[in-house]
Amino acid sequence: MSTPASTTAGTGAIVLAAGSSSRFGGVNKLLLPFGTLTVVERVIRTVHEAHIERVVVVTGHQREAVEAALAQERCEFVHNPRYIEGEMISSIQVGLRHLLPAAVGVALIVLGDQPLLPAAIVRRLVEAYTFGCGSILAPRFDAQRGHPVLIARQFWDEALKLPDGAPMRTLLARHPADVAHLLVNTDTVLRDVDTPALYAEAIRAEAIRAAARSAEA
Repeated sequence: MSTPASTTAGTGAIVLAAGSSSRFGGVNKLLLPFGTLTVVERVIRTVHEAHIERVVVVTGHQREAVEAALAQERCEFVHNPRYIEGEMISSIQVGLRHLLPAAVGVALIVLGDQPLLPAAIVRRLVEAYTFGCGSILAPRFDAQRGHPVLIARQFWDEALKLPDGAPMRTLLARHPADVAHLLVNTDTVLRDVDTPALYAEAIRAEAIRAAARSAEA
């Protein structure tokens, strides 16, 4: 079983922004507007709102455009030239290798196309790790595991050895005693903007959320 984590362990975030948006008809979904920001900017802001300072953005498709969109954000860029054939796991591995020399004890794997993700859930994942709830943590809504996924450094070497195309759940399945799920009451941990329809749904949800905030003000 996992042991309590040090409260001083650094936390880094790996934001996956390398995909080709193949289900979006050629448009880069990460660069679409989301309120006053782009989709990927909103994700970066969420991570920072959760008080995570070390943010690594893994680029691939349209690298220059993604970096330009995030030029004013506090983040580091690392490029994955194998984002197509290596699929998502190769981008995760590129991010982990970038963090290896750093004083970082855990890595949060964050999808670049989850603009509805609340910062509070990111904070709760880190707190759960800090209090020794698990060494691999993920939010769960109903019966479905969502993102982001937190992985303690002790599992990075194993993650780096996974073959191209392997899903991250392969690592989780090997260490069930170390995996913990944070139960949440929002499906935002499951929602991305992978298609035009999902993007439209996210825009509507954000408008409703913004209206609720204005009503409370």
